[in-house]
Amino acid sequence: MTVNADFTRYVEARWTDLVGGLEDEDVAPEAARIAVAETLLASRRSWSRRVRDEQVDVSLWAELRERTGLPARPGEPAPHGVRPSDPRDPPEPWFARAEALRGARRRRGLVRAAAGVLVLAVLATGWQWWASRPPAAEVREEANELPVVWYSQGELHLEDVVVTLPEIEEFAASGSGVVARLGSGSVVHVDADGDVTTGHDSTEALDDPPEAPTFIAFTQYDVLVQAAPVPGGGWAYLLDSSRRDSAQDALRQSESGRRALVVCMSEGKCGEPVTILGAGGSIRLR
Repeated sequence: MTVNADFTRYVEARWTDLVGGLEDEDVAPEAARIAVAETLLASRRSWSRRVRDEQVDVSLWAELRERTGLPARPGEPAPHGVRPSDPRDPPEPWFARAEALRGARRRRGLVRAAAGVLVLAVLATGWQWWASRPPAAEVREEANELPVVWYSQGELHLEDVVVTLPEIEEFAASGSGVVARLGSGSVVHVDADGDVTTGHDSTEALDDPPEAPTFIAFTQYDVLVQAAPVPGGGWAYLLDSSRRDSAQDALRQSESGRRALVVCMSEGKCGEPVTILGAGGSIRLR
């Protein structure tokens, strides 16, 4: 497990509590260990930033509960002192299994794509496959200054990477990544490292999004455009002071108006609006 020292220390200190906390919620022992290993593995690349910008115990515990199907408890930190450390149950073997599972999922995606090509070729409808497959995605490392995933000018901004993926019709956070529906109708999954895979069966995050709490604009000129949940709890609200109609989903660039994001951790307790600079064109939160 070659990771930075802070990440290694966290795993050594919190592995037993994270696993034990899930087991106390009736998650099977093996499923609990795999879930913790996969969640930590997905966070390894962005660990330094997460420690700096988040309450890691809160956001990781929220991701673990979602991954294992447990009810959400916004703002709840991971439990402490649940189990004594057991040297016979180290995290390294489970990290190895999580790596193997991740690789297997990627290979299954490739196999599905190859099988689709073969079938469509036999049916002489290869053009349909070509039209529906996701475009090749370019990925670059870039820290996200906003607390939520956002999309602008064909680029999807995750925590630590930007993925070029044109024609996204809608998207929603799913664990540490994103599930997105493209203009072709196909659904793809984008993980925290920017890897795009097809064959993502679950569209619940897209089809049944959570309802945002009511937000009262600061001034009569601030129009609420979109809202999205913040990892670990709370909601982010996208405002536009240059519009009078919130029927559209994108914010238009305006010389006289501004685009701003407001984060509310609970009803009535919101931070100051942060003006969004440099997005250009339009910006979406879903």
